[in-house]
Amino acid sequence: MRGKIFVRATMAFLLATILVLHAQVTKDDAQIKVEDQQADALFQKQNLLAAVPLYEDLHAQRPQSLVYQERLAMVLLAKAEQQDGAEAQATRKQAKDLLLQAKAGGDNSGLTQILLEKLSDSGQPTTAATEPAGHEWLQKGETAFGSGDLTAAVGFYEKAFEVNPQYYAAALFAGDTEYKLNHPAEAGKWFARAIAISPYTETAHRYWGDCLEKAGEHQRAEEEFIAAIVAEPYQRAPRIELKQWADRNHAMIVPPPIKLPRQAMTTSPGHVNITLPSGSKDDPEMPLMMAYSMESALWQGDKFKKRFPNENSYRHSLMEEAESIRMMLSVARETKLPEEKLSASTKMLMELDKNGMLECWILLDNSDQGIVQDYAAYRKDHSDLMAKYIAQYDVHAM
Repeated sequence: MRGKIFVRATMAFLLATILVLHAQVTKDDAQIKVEDQQADALFQKQNLLAAVPLYEDLHAQRPQSLVYQERLAMVLLAKAEQQDGAEAQATRKQAKDLLLQAKAGGDNSGLTQILLEKLSDSGQPTTAATEPAGHEWLQKGETAFGSGDLTAAVGFYEKAFEVNPQYYAAALFAGDTEYKLNHPAEAGKWFARAIAISPYTETAHRYWGDCLEKAGEHQRAEEEFIAAIVAEPYQRAPRIELKQWADRNHAMIVPPPIKLPRQAMTTSPGHVNITLPSGSKDDPEMPLMMAYSMESALWQGDKFKKRFPNENSYRHSLMEEAESIRMMLSVARETKLPEEKLSASTKMLMELDKNGMLECWILLDNSDQGIVQDYAAYRKDHSDLMAKYIAQYDVHAM
């Protein structure tokens, strides 16, 4: 279940081979999506050095993205492994600064925590003096785990946790090892401790879901898999686990099939174009499309600057998307468009808005690199609502 995460996975991530060049230009969301796919493909193949210039450009294009901050830090650590002396130290310092920015922005993933633990204030790998309290016991546990002595490993992890009750990895590894010893109740207690330390790290939720599923507690397992998605929705593992749970429990994962009108497009500084689909003139929802696009145009004008005065450049935001959709829905209500003339998408958006879950759909099932930057702030006060949304609108019994 664990798959050698955190320290083990971190070392695997630092394998790399070649370097490619990528010229930086100003890019729109469609171009960013293509570049993101290219970078992610290299990242998944552990070709981290090749991904460096791509993530440098993605971070430059979308500097507020937590995903790009974390990914760039990781590939820079791979780059530092190939450097010496002051050059390597400067690269590690750059990586640590990015991780600290990501953490300040709401990135509480286990990987970010571990990477920060592995870096000292100078940017060099940590020494025994700067490791978290209890780390020496964790290392002993890892040694015992690797040799197959799981009972001893649990004891060492427990000792690490006694020394440092905020040591997420100690609680997580203890739970994982108890799971492998076929002690589901004890494993669950450790996973609950890990979640209490860092509720927005997905791993312990997911591991606990595995443990509950194995014990036949399918509904509780579903709840933990959903909690893992709420914790870190833009990671692949939580969604894969929920899909696997659904396959085993005669369910399917299908997000609401909603199609939005076209956004306004910035063609040049100060120029925003609104383009409607061909044939939309006779569409009864044409006024709704216009309202959506016009609100989007206002945001790309001065509205974004007024709502986000501390950000230097425009990005597509959760607030813009929600207000554009609600403007569209208000036009539908004001024009009293008959229900039979409303599209299935509009009807579903009305239902989501009525249930207070419109933002949940945007963030969880219709986000982009701009919108994801608003996720941590929204999740802070709406985690239960987001879990309810996934259970009600994404998971369907067959």
